[in-house]
Amino acid sequence: MLTKGTFMIIAGSDSRAICKASSSRAVRLGTFGVVLAALALVGFASSALAADDAGETAFKSNCVICHAADGSGTPTGKALKAPDLRSDPVQKLTDAQIEEQIMNGKNNMPPFKNTLNKDQVKALVAYVHTLGKKH
Repeated sequence: MLTKGTFMIIAGSDSRAICKASSSRAVRLGTFGVVLAALALVGFASSALAADDAGETAFKSNCVICHAADGSGTPTGKALKAPDLRSDPVQKLTDAQIEEQIMNGKNNMPPFKNTLNKDQVKALVAYVHTLGKKH
């Protein structure tokens, strides 16, 4: 707990600017800092949600025809031997391995390096990992 009085606040990158502040002002600044931290977390959460949305959008636009909306595989995908994206072997792949398969294709899967940009691929990789958690 802060008590009434004054203390020194050092500011600036070279630590030359020094000022005195009352403890009540420090409490206000502390509250302001907490609010800023909370806003930063909200921003991070919303960007994470945006990435999830981007991955889901990319998946629905490019992958559901073979992998189905839930990742289990459509009849077409199963005929092409597309794996169940919810399965342990797929879920155990690293992000880099999944990214490689998306970019360059594998077996009957076509490459998407000319269709999806790097951010879409990263979002898609994250989305593929969520499919295993829903299973």
